[in-house]
Amino acid sequence: MATDEFGEKTEQPTDRRRQDARQKGNVARSTDLNSAGLMLAAAACIFFFSVSFIQTLSRLMQVFLSEPAWFQADRMFVFRQALRIGEVLAAEVLPMMLVMAATAMTLNIVQVGFLFSPEALQPKLSRLNPLEGAKRIVSIRALVKLGVSLGKLIVLVAIAGWWIAMQLPGFLEAMGGEPGALLLQIKSSASGLAFSLAIALILLALLDFAFQKWKHEQDLMMTKQEVREEMKQMDGDPHIRQRRREAHRKLAQSRELQAVADSDVVITNPTEIAVVLKYDPEKTPAPVIVAKGVGPIAARIRQIAAENGVPIIERKPLARALYRDVKVGHMIPVEMYEVFVEIMAYVYRLTGRTPPNLS
Repeated sequence: MATDEFGEKTEQPTDRRRQDARQKGNVARSTDLNSAGLMLAAAACIFFFSVSFIQTLSRLMQVFLSEPAWFQADRMFVFRQALRIGEVLAAEVLPMMLVMAATAMTLNIVQVGFLFSPEALQPKLSRLNPLEGAKRIVSIRALVKLGVSLGKLIVLVAIAGWWIAMQLPGFLEAMGGEPGALLLQIKSSASGLAFSLAIALILLALLDFAFQKWKHEQDLMMTKQEVREEMKQMDGDPHIRQRRREAHRKLAQSRELQAVADSDVVITNPTEIAVVLKYDPEKTPAPVIVAKGVGPIAARIRQIAAENGVPIIERKPLARALYRDVKVGHMIPVEMYEVFVEIMAYVYRLTGRTPPNLS
């Protein structure tokens, strides 16, 4: 008994199965890779925009602190101040928000391409089932995921602790210096820590992405029965397939019958089998079967040959051998070539045509 009879998934997923899974939003995607990319984008924002942002906040505080100690705060005053703060902060915050949004969009496109799945957005009542939710929480898969997450957290905490220990002496020296020097030290340390964490997250995320790709491929694997069922669905009803094959066969026969009028000789059995031969020494080194048939097809071949003056020769063993062993469009075997030379010599004497060089 084949192992596949027990439902073992041994077959590679078909293109249709991959497409169906993609339409449902079932694609290989790593959320860790998104987090790592966003961390890297945040590190870049800290490195490029932090000083400008802090200077803007400093100027804003100076403006507010220079206001009189007592003033009347009515509705219009509060509105103007809020608008003022919003304009100043938007100029600094908006570029960082655009960088983060572009990073998140790019990472999703890189992983899964352009994908919109309405089916994935539809609410599923099964997700509201508390029993199913409890099963997901206490499942082996959830425990493994928790262990992996704790491992990642330990790695990141270790990197952060190492980085802080390395930067602590510099902080102690900057504490007694100029505020600008302390600000640069904070900016350098914060951006360096962010870059270190981002690089570590990216390495972990690449491993997770490779695992997700492998797992997605395993989930899409199919049993032999599933492959057969899909092929049946793609091919349609067996009767339709039979009619399609019949139509193709008739089309091939009609093309073959058209070649009878331009052939050299028809070998018959005499009424059951008809094999049509054509010899063009400039194209092929040996004669080629251009049509063959039995029963009604053989009768039709003989009729067309008679109407077009194509010689019909009765050679029972030769007709059976050609029909059985040689396909349409193929040359006759070497062992039959001597017999064909004799037949063609008779045909050329009969028709008065000049024979080509058959030797």
